[in-house]
Amino acid sequence: MINRQTFRQSRLADWGFRLSVVSAHIVVFTVIFHRFAGQSTAVALNLLQIGFVGAFVALIISLIGAVQIWNKLLSGFGKAVFGVFLSLLVLAWPLSQLPRYLISPPIYDVSTDLTSPPPFQMLLSNREFGSNATDFVEQATFAEDVRPLRIKKSGQDAYDLVRQLVLKRKWELVGVKPLGKNNKVGYIEAVDYSYILAVPDDIVLRITAKGKETILDMRSASRYGSFDLGRNQKRIQDFFNDLISQNTDIDLVAKKKSSP
Repeated sequence: MINRQTFRQSRLADWGFRLSVVSAHIVVFTVIFHRFAGQSTAVALNLLQIGFVGAFVALIISLIGAVQIWNKLLSGFGKAVFGVFLSLLVLAWPLSQLPRYLISPPIYDVSTDLTSPPPFQMLLSNREFGSNATDFVEQATFAEDVRPLRIKKSGQDAYDLVRQLVLKRKWELVGVKPLGKNNKVGYIEAVDYSYILAVPDDIVLRITAKGKETILDMRSASRYGSFDLGRNQKRIQDFFNDLISQNTDIDLVAKKKSSP
């Protein structure tokens, strides 16, 4: 009768187990340090990539180790199974975003005004090494409802309405430039953070008074990365939809007809 304790240990299962543990630690502590300890976002994103790649490699090694254990009657099947489980647990986060990645255009900066987008001014001081450029470049065609809003209120009333919704959404207010007697254009700049990693997205709203009505333009841009997975476009649409649902005298500006 064969004594299973004398079976040779699978080195692949052992290395897959170790690599999965290291990868999980990298991802978990990166999230904690970035969210609560002020770790640089650029560094955090690079560490996450290392953690995810490590988890993928650990998954492959652990699966090969499991096959090797089955074929050669080696020990270490528990480590192989744990390596597979932990690697899949780490990879569940990026894999959950894969469908959005496949259907979203490769953009990170969305504006309701493509010819003269609202500029980032007060937010410039928040940007650090590795941030995306602030110059707007139209990278893809946006949805039809990513257009300016027409608010049938005076400039100051419209400004107050927009600012109230910004505060309600708990965006970090970076700076404001209210409208005045000699100033027909106001600005609100804010930052919205992702739920898990707290990666910042920069937002600027431009409120332009035009007689008895006001035009609201909005720009939302990811501070890091070349793919926003549709997050910026959705943020603008959701913000505008909230304004429209709460006020009957707000609507989207008609889409400009293309010249023949």
